[in-house]
Amino acid sequence: MTRSPAALNNWRQLPFQVYLSHAHEDFLLVERVWRILDHIGIRSFMYEHFPHPGRTPCDAVLGAIEDSAQVVPFLTAAGVRSPWLQQELGAAIALGKPLLPVVQVDAVQSPGFTDVQQPVLLDVRHPELAIGHLLWLLRVDFEVFDGRVTVECPACHVYSEAALPSLQAVRRAMDGNHLLEGVACRSCGAAARLSPWTLEPVSEQMALGRAWPE
Repeated sequence: MTRSPAALNNWRQLPFQVYLSHAHEDFLLVERVWRILDHIGIRSFMYEHFPHPGRTPCDAVLGAIEDSAQVVPFLTAAGVRSPWLQQELGAAIALGKPLLPVVQVDAVQSPGFTDVQQPVLLDVRHPELAIGHLLWLLRVDFEVFDGRVTVECPACHVYSEAALPSLQAVRRAMDGNHLLEGVACRSCGAAARLSPWTLEPVSEQMALGRAWPE
């Protein structure tokens, strides 16, 4: 299934822009992506965050896929072994949903309908790079070019808002290997700078396991 503008032209009428399909072993990675998307205003469905009392898991999942504009399957080492994820992929294709797969580079991938063009490649040692690529594509698909980003203060954990960095600013920061300007915490006043890959507040010494230039 290709990711064409025509395939996404009804996304404004749907409850969710993105359905995150994953194995339970990848919960922490996918929840990180879910939170980042929430912080920049992209509506995404993650099963663990949307319980459906009185409905079977199958009905809940099929309904959520139908209510989403695009499906992002996480084809990790655990994901390719997950019968549940493969069934979600089959349902997405049957419903005509565009796929944007995140593929672990050192995992054995199964052939067939999961073999789509131009996946987001995931190196589990540096997941920020894949997250950055995924965010870029989703921001373009859903026209998230401006707006606000919610930032959690790393010092006191109070949430503040900042202007969402433009795609041009993100690209310059990625190419120049530096952090984005962030926001001063509304509670403690601490300044938080943002990773251009994940738009999360980070320390220069922590990002991607290396020091950042000033």
